[in-house]
Amino acid sequence: MAPIVLAAVPSFDPIPHTGILNTIFYQTDLTIQVLDWPVNGYHINLIQLIILIVLALVVIFVTERLTSKKPGSLVTGVILTVIGAYLVETYARIPFDFAFEGVLIVSSLLGAIIVGVFYTLIRGQFSKK
Repeated sequence: MAPIVLAAVPSFDPIPHTGILNTIFYQTDLTIQVLDWPVNGYHINLIQLIILIVLALVVIFVTERLTSKKPGSLVTGVILTVIGAYLVETYARIPFDFAFEGVLIVSSLLGAIIVGVFYTLIRGQFSKK
């Protein structure tokens, strides 16, 4: 069996890593950890959080189109996006993915849409009709 060779994921970082922009966007850090899982926590900085909010808007739109129901508010969309992004970025490697400011865009979108669709469908089963 031939070994699988994974190419480096192309990364785009348009915001400079120096000066005041570095302090605002890169040195502000948010760590998410629930019941000591994941062990070191899921770290995102401000620019990654902004990117995830934009992705959450896309996830809410696509989930609504796929299920004909909204998954919830923007906060719910961000939470679903963070969960889906973490799961797919951690456990799957997509060969045509690219990173924008450290966020794997295709992996994050796929994971968040899958989590959003399942969340919406399960919530619809338990809601009053």
